[in-house]
Amino acid sequence: MECCNSKNSHKGFAAQCNTCGKTGKPVKRETLEHLLKEDRVSLVRDTKYYFCQTPHCDVVYFSRNSDTFYKADLKVRVGLKETEEPIAVCYCFGYTTKMIKEDFLKNGHSTIQKEITNNVKQGICRCEVTNPQGTCCLGNVVQVVKSIITPL
Repeated sequence: MECCNSKNSHKGFAAQCNTCGKTGKPVKRETLEHLLKEDRVSLVRDTKYYFCQTPHCDVVYFSRNSDTFYKADLKVRVGLKETEEPIAVCYCFGYTTKMIKEDFLKNGHSTIQKEITNNVKQGICRCEVTNPQGTCCLGNVVQVVKSIITPL
């Protein structure tokens, strides 16, 4: 899919979250329309939205004109912003942090990471509409694996 294409990078991070002040990452309107609860979708305006990557901030999407959508406005849990399982990592194939860690510990490597990579190569991911970040989840999967290898 388009989201997992290495040439599809998000450049020009130019907006700060209305709550935490951190720079957001551009996200497509399609992502918001797919993941926001039905009663919130009508509030999406024709403007550029950003994903707040700050784990402890309740804001998920924001715009420069102060449009703000919170965790409670989404149909899914935002893995990056959760501290208790299930913590979603891969939204296309339903993998959680716990599943990835258990797989790694059982096999000595991540079979899940390989499976997701193969699925991406076959074009059967839909990260741009299933992942609240609006981007490929493989980077998040790699981070979970690295956290097992090198704990904080």
